[in-house]
Amino acid sequence: MRITKKATALVAALAVSTMGLAACSNDSADAPKDGKTATKSAEAPKEDAKPGEKVKITYLHRLPDKDNMIKVAESVKRFNEENPDIEVVAEKFPGKADEAAAAIHKRVEAGEPGQGFCLAQIGYGEIAAHYVAGDLDNVAEEAKEYEGNFFAGPMGQMKLGDVTVGLPQDIGPLIYTYDKEEFDKLGITAPKTWDEFIAAAEKAKAAGKYIATFQSDEGPYRLSGLAASNGATWFNASGDAWKIDVNGEKTQQIAEKVQTMLDKGLMLPTARWDDADFSAKLKDKTIIGTVSAGWEPGFMLGALGVDKANWQVAPIPTLDGNPATGADGGSGVAVLKGCNHKKEALKFANWYNTQVKDLGSQGLIIATNVGVPETPAEVKALFGGQDVMKEIADIAKSMNPNFPYLPTWPAVYTKIGEVTGEVAKGEAKVADVFKAAQEEAVKSMKDKNLPVAE
Repeated sequence: MRITKKATALVAALAVSTMGLAACSNDSADAPKDGKTATKSAEAPKEDAKPGEKVKITYLHRLPDKDNMIKVAESVKRFNEENPDIEVVAEKFPGKADEAAAAIHKRVEAGEPGQGFCLAQIGYGEIAAHYVAGDLDNVAEEAKEYEGNFFAGPMGQMKLGDVTVGLPQDIGPLIYTYDKEEFDKLGITAPKTWDEFIAAAEKAKAAGKYIATFQSDEGPYRLSGLAASNGATWFNASGDAWKIDVNGEKTQQIAEKVQTMLDKGLMLPTARWDDADFSAKLKDKTIIGTVSAGWEPGFMLGALGVDKANWQVAPIPTLDGNPATGADGGSGVAVLKGCNHKKEALKFANWYNTQVKDLGSQGLIIATNVGVPETPAEVKALFGGQDVMKEIADIAKSMNPNFPYLPTWPAVYTKIGEVTGEVAKGEAKVADVFKAAQEEAVKSMKDKNLPVAE
């Protein structure tokens, strides 16, 4: 792919300071705050393996890895026993997710991949920035045999045109969550189309309830995910330049529907992470439905103060009623530039990313299609006995496979967040979000001397 050569020449143009968005929901709350690089569970190898010696690979992750989970080291030990010619070392990054990007870049620049530092967990929103910064390798050939083990949506997010940088691990497909008991009382069902969504929301509003929210602090991934569900492709690494189409027709169609609901007072402006607002309105049943990320059902109803409820998970509404969704979070395992053992690194990445029970125990919504984690009993109790994990896995099958993020996505993310806040206060329209995002995407790329297709 021609952009591979172009990106190599432009590595220095993209400052690492532009990276740092966490596209994964697995931040460790008890991580050290001193910004230190990772503490190794074992010493990384200092030189390449010689003939007859084991290939040694270090895998940097930021999974929760708590005591009630199958520890990454336990999984790695099992892999090493099954593959005596490879020795994988698990290394947990101790800082915040948004500190990992600079740490990874620093270690790649220092040449550590040549010493076995080959794999790192990276959020989908950071993939392009890392690649253009020279941190990731192209493993398209090595990854081909494993691609069928993963949903097309997250697999697509590990690609930039013809370049593949690794394999997906966890995902956050947009889903619809709703209080079935309250829906039944109102005589409405989970909407399959946006028109049904509006009609059902009108019935709910008449009873003083909301089945939709406009979350001011979740705008970037929530709105991009909705656009993706309508088939939009915002960024496309094609040829020698990036094509940017944030404000295209498919996105404008979503903007129109969301704006209609806001104008009619059918979509409640709120802050998702404000317990005094969002959580309180869940508890008093003001909010009885909302578009959510796939990783939310495991904890979103915790504020209700009950241990049994009858919420449900369903696909999000679409224009034509056919199931389709976009991403809100997730991460993959990428191969770092300079790794001398790409084949073995991909072998482990595929193995670990298809360990359903192990990853499920870490609280992940997994990207693999080879199995489904068991839904925890406490989640089933709050979702009316529904097998939530299976439902989300079924929804994930319809994720947009053509939605990679731009190298300067952090700048676009920030701009979307700013304008989303204005929309929530009634000071801007939803269409303004996408217009501003289009302008920022082009500007931020040109500011970094990165190629944009006209």
